[in-house]
Amino acid sequence: MRNFINKPMAAMNMVTFPIDARIVDEFANCKALPGKLSTISPGWKSDIQWVSAANQEAFDTFQSAFDRLDIAGHFRPHLDIEREVRLYAGFLVIRGRCEEPHFHVDWMNANNEALTLLTPVSSNAAEFGLLYHKFNGEIGEYDYRRGEAIVFGDGFVHSTKPGSSDEPVVLLCFEFGTDKMEHWPKIYSTVGYQLTHICQPDGRFVATGLSPRETG
Repeated sequence: MRNFINKPMAAMNMVTFPIDARIVDEFANCKALPGKLSTISPGWKSDIQWVSAANQEAFDTFQSAFDRLDIAGHFRPHLDIEREVRLYAGFLVIRGRCEEPHFHVDWMNANNEALTLLTPVSSNAAEFGLLYHKFNGEIGEYDYRRGEAIVFGDGFVHSTKPGSSDEPVVLLCFEFGTDKMEHWPKIYSTVGYQLTHICQPDGRFVATGLSPRETG
C-alpha cells in the first residue's frame, strides 16, 4: 500500500469516511458484550484503558461488527492480501481524563499493511478529540463524530487532546490489514503491547503474553 494524503487536513496516511453508527452502538454497554474481555492500561498521563477480547467468543463480536461495517471493502484494493483483509484486534478505548498529550505513532515501517480505525461509541467523544502533526509541523485537531471513522497508518503522529469528562469517553477501535504472515514481525512490534490476545494474519487467535485484568 502506498502512502495516502489527506490534503484538507494536511496529514499523511490518514483518512475519514462514514460508517453505520447503529452497528457501533452495539458496543455502548461494555459489560453486556459476550465472552471474556481484558484491560490494559499503558501508563500514559491519562486514565486510558484498552478493553479487548480475551477469548474467541469476544473476538467474534468485534469481527461481526467489522464485517457488517464493510471496513475491508474500503481498503482491500490497497493492501497486500492473499485472500482477505484480516482483523487483528477489536477493542474499546476508554478514558475520562488526559493531563497532557502523549504523541506517538501506531505503525512504523509497516508499509501501511496495518491500519487503525477509531470511531466514537459514546456521545461525549468530541470532548476528547485527536491531536495530530500536520505536514507543516503545526498541530491539527480532529473531533470524533458519530457515524464517522478515522483510519490511519504508518507514521501518523497523534495524541488524545487533554481534557476531562464526568462520564467515560468510549471509542471503538479496529486494528486490521494484510493476511500475509511475512509482514507480521513489523506489525506485531507495535500492536503486541496493547492486547492480551490477538488474531494473526494467518487467522490464528493467540495470546500475546501480557498480563490482563479480566473484565468479563
